[in-house]
Amino acid sequence: MEDEIKRYRISPKQYLCITPEEAVSTGITVGEEMLEEIALIKSQGFGYKMYASIREIPEDKLKEIAMSERKERLFDNRKEAVRYIAENNADNSLFLYAVKDTRMVDRREIGRFEDMPVEDFMSQLKDFDKGGA
Repeated sequence: MEDEIKRYRISPKQYLCITPEEAVSTGITVGEEMLEEIALIKSQGFGYKMYASIREIPEDKLKEIAMSERKERLFDNRKEAVRYIAENNADNSLFLYAVKDTRMVDRREIGRFEDMPVEDFMSQLKDFDKGGA
């Protein structure tokens, strides 16, 4: 059987996160955006609906890298994913994965703000306010 990994994203954003909590904590989201769990398999093949660039390093080392610097992203087609990997793979740890399945995650299933320090939440609100001005 194929090795399957999971990543999470706030749809329609294209970057991928390791946990649902990380996805929710990436910034203030609006109610229309949905949390998705994405099941991925390593694949060079064609015929999948979406593809992703996934960094193949131990998870503990992956967590040490800021989400924005991991370069794990979702793509609508294989060509875009292959090009992105070729352009951003200096350490040869990004690989092409295919999206096997997606499912919506109910945000009530995860601790949205319980684990977030008040200071982080307040700084997100300030950043949000600056972006709207």
